[in-house]
Amino acid sequence: MLNIPIILGSVREGRNSEAPAKYIVEKIKALGHRTQLVDFKQMPLPFFNSKLMPSQMRGKYPHENIQQWSEIAYQAEAFVIVTPEYNHGYPGVLKNALDWLYWEFDHKPVGLVGVSDGLVGGARVIEQLRPIMENFSMFAVRETVMFTNADKAFDESGKLIVESFDKKIDGMLKSLAQSAEIMKAYPRVKRPE
Repeated sequence: MLNIPIILGSVREGRNSEAPAKYIVEKIKALGHRTQLVDFKQMPLPFFNSKLMPSQMRGKYPHENIQQWSEIAYQAEAFVIVTPEYNHGYPGVLKNALDWLYWEFDHKPVGLVGVSDGLVGGARVIEQLRPIMENFSMFAVRETVMFTNADKAFDESGKLIVESFDKKIDGMLKSLAQSAEIMKAYPRVKRPE
């Protein structure tokens, strides 16, 4: 059993990324893994403004929600990031959440899921996130999911109605779980206590 949190990359009202994120949470549970939805709308983080860099904070953060986010990330063995594409890039709230941490991500795999009302499906945000993941010594699995026309992929109750996405999600989660099992063998940087 793995621990795979889902990071929701938007706090916007009416966000189309929420339904895919919740759907993937249920898919991970059905596979027998632990998971939770990390929603920064429910756990707001202040803008990164610390004099110390996260690598220097020794696991002690200046805000209760950042400490909670740190614990979730540190206990994770893999992640899925579900994010919309804003102006060809990632939302500020997602980058801010990533910027607050460091040790917690070391040598952990991540699956990237883009969400867009258009035909590109977040391809550009996925490509922009890859070098950020590498900076943390994370491994972004090759298999991605790009929700094109995301506003039409789910019904109002959150049920997936475009079934072709299901196979893509399954492939991404299979690769993510395999990568997580392999990467458990790598010595991870321990978060200073």
